[in-house]
Amino acid sequence: MKEKVYSIDNYWDMTVIEGMADFNGKPCYFVNIFSEDQNDWTDEYLLTLLPENILLLGQEIWMYWLYWLATAKETKITHPSEYADQRKNKSFENLSSIDLNSEECTKAEQNYQNQLVFNDYLSANSPTMKAKGSFRGKIDGTETFVEWLYESPLL
Repeated sequence: MKEKVYSIDNYWDMTVIEGMADFNGKPCYFVNIFSEDQNDWTDEYLLTLLPENILLLGQEIWMYWLYWLATAKETKITHPSEYADQRKNKSFENLSSIDLNSEECTKAEQNYQNQLVFNDYLSANSPTMKAKGSFRGKIDGTETFVEWLYESPLL
């Protein structure tokens, strides 16, 4: 059965590494399992169920990423990871790379706060399932779907 993909947050050499998708109609965060034996990515994923509020945060993070991709070259918006690094290492008032009164700063700060909550949720909640996934569509997460071919609960 085809399931909705909300985001593809990371990929390597056309292999989907992590993101958000439905699994049996329920939103999950998925992370690819790397095989040390084969020294390569597999087609198996660890799945963590996402409650609605965390899914919404993840979608906001994804929308900010798409916004950054579309506008960064024209407006010189700080990359989300650069902003996060600066934000962790400096106080909010001492950020030097952006105008603190700008709309861009407000968006970057909101994205940073969303990412903190999202990451805290994933840190506190272990994956509960493992499944083999087959992704189809655009790698940017639009018009993308996944078929989960089997599942097994994690103990």
